[in-house]
Amino acid sequence: MQTAHKLLPLLLLAATLHTAHAQQTPSSDQTTKTKVKTKRATSAASAVVPAPEGAPAPFPGGPRGPQGPAGPNGPRAGRGPHHPGGPQGRPQALREVKTYSGTLSSYTTNPEGLYDGFLVNLNGTATRVHFPPHMAKALMAATKPGQTVHFEAVAGPAFSLPTATAATAAAAAPRLELVSVGEGTTALQLTPPVRPEATAATTATATTVSGTIAQLRTDERGQLRGLVLADNTLLLVPPHVGEQLADKLKVGTSIQATALAVPATEGVVAADALRRLRTQTLTINGTRFLVN
Repeated sequence: MQTAHKLLPLLLLAATLHTAHAQQTPSSDQTTKTKVKTKRATSAASAVVPAPEGAPAPFPGGPRGPQGPAGPNGPRAGRGPHHPGGPQGRPQALREVKTYSGTLSSYTTNPEGLYDGFLVNLNGTATRVHFPPHMAKALMAATKPGQTVHFEAVAGPAFSLPTATAATAAAAAPRLELVSVGEGTTALQLTPPVRPEATAATTATATTVSGTIAQLRTDERGQLRGLVLADNTLLLVPPHVGEQLADKLKVGTSIQATALAVPATEGVVAADALRRLRTQTLTINGTRFLVN
């Protein structure tokens, strides 16, 4: 009996220790489930990594990373002289600047009646040299018809004219794009036009005019670009107007229009005293057309 009483506390202590160990040690099934959950959580974390707030999305399909400002969708896409046609535009071909010398025959005008070129005799060939209209004042002061002109230029575009009449003889001549006039340090270089002061900007007001068409003005491609009325008003129109209204816009036709005055630009020289307006609407035989 005494031995039994001595063993009873030891048996109770052993039972207590066994129970505590069983509660702290997980079963094999619990261990497997824990490992599976841990593996899934690790996979999910590696598959989706949240980007920092405000960061661009990663480039799809590869390690190239996000596209910066110069990428195909960035703010510089399709802009500037090396991307003329949009995001997929190809760089313009570089053109060689060459030096020329010849006798200046006359200055030429665009369909708006503004001087934007001159004819020069180069080795017996009449050649048209084009320049931006805002350079006319400086160029016409530097070189007069009949004088020998030294200039630099690049090859210009070639045009296929619908007819070859005396009126299109200047346009049919080979064309160069002017780079500079003169020689050495005194050469006159082409510069960008001067932008009007922002503080001097005013709201344009539409003007209503009516009259009879006295002349149709076309560009070097033969496209209609202006309607001269009998009262010496020049209505400027985009090319699609002539394409779609060719059967209606003829010399002698009476028309009505709403238009905006063309603002004066520093350096531009007009060959006539016409009032120049940019057409908004045209009314022909009672039908009104929206131009712009």
